[in-house]
Amino acid sequence: MLFQRAASVSTSPLSWKGPEDRRIRLKLLSVEDAAGLAQPDNLAVFLALQPSPSQQAGWGAVRTWAPQGDGADHGSGCVCCQGGSQLGRFLAGLMQERARGECVFFQTLCLICPAQDMAGLTQALQSDPLVFSLYGLEAVSSRFSCYC
Repeated sequence: MLFQRAASVSTSPLSWKGPEDRRIRLKLLSVEDAAGLAQPDNLAVFLALQPSPSQQAGWGAVRTWAPQGDGADHGSGCVCCQGGSQLGRFLAGLMQERARGECVFFQTLCLICPAQDMAGLTQALQSDPLVFSLYGLEAVSSRFSCYC
């Protein structure tokens, strides 16, 4: 066999491994790339953006998130603040809402941010074990797809 269909594209623990991966798919999209990708079984989270009505159309649900200012963490001894960033705790909360039936039962979570923020956001997600224990980052490109 010339090609391996089940091989992982990345060694990052955040990378989604394909259909056998039981984590929720996570897509990181720029605002421009997100246009036209809305699906009713996906949850869109706009990061530090207020989406327009047209940007919200077609998603199963839409949320917004912005980092909290000073005082958002309770301190290093707080049980709820251990292991994860503010965004990681927000994403874990979305998973809990999904499990309780308090939001759409999303198959994919799409994080939508300005294009200039994507590299920093990817790095932050990869360093948060809370995120990659629940979500797998699916490779997304407007030029090609490496998903088999």
